[in-house]
Amino acid sequence: MKGRKVSEITIRRLSHYARCLRDAKSKGERTVTSGYFSRRCGISSAAVRKDLTMFGEFGKQGSGYNVIELLDQIESILGTCDPPFIIIAGAGNIGKALLESGLEGTGGHSYSAIFDIDPRLVGIKCAGLTVKSMDEIRTTVSGHENFIAIVAVSRGEGQKVVDRLIDSGCRAILSFNLEPLDIPDGVELRYIEVSTELDLLTYFMKT
Repeated sequence: MKGRKVSEITIRRLSHYARCLRDAKSKGERTVTSGYFSRRCGISSAAVRKDLTMFGEFGKQGSGYNVIELLDQIESILGTCDPPFIIIAGAGNIGKALLESGLEGTGGHSYSAIFDIDPRLVGIKCAGLTVKSMDEIRTTVSGHENFIAIVAVSRGEGQKVVDRLIDSGCRAILSFNLEPLDIPDGVELRYIEVSTELDLLTYFMKT
């Protein structure tokens, strides 16, 4: 697959397949079919098979896919078998909710640190982690060549926090702040856009 471009939608579906496989594994299921993914992911069996054949031959015609083997393969493709360091910038309601809900079932991801600019929040405990000052980001991520930062700060604070993260070497940011953020080339920025998802659900509900 080196040098071959894969669409974002395919990678998203691989993540969905991995989640389904973890569920099947937890229930003791040994094999699943493309129909299993189709029913749970809302796409056709043909699309499932096409996605998987992009990365090699998995399973046998009529026999389905070995749950453990396919999960291992997908996690290797996604890189979640060696997950990156993940930090949260913002210990307000969203940041705390993220920590408390955890990342169980995501394939090895876990939150490693949380930061806030408010001195009243620095030092408090949340889901086993102590909130650190934003000034400690650089020293905390030192030694982690790749890390992901989740931004969940007050409106108007996003750009300052993102600038600090980038100065600390961050190249992958997931933002719960919907304000537009300026980033340099080489940094991947994604938004959690609840409003867009609500628009999509409203559209499909009414059509």
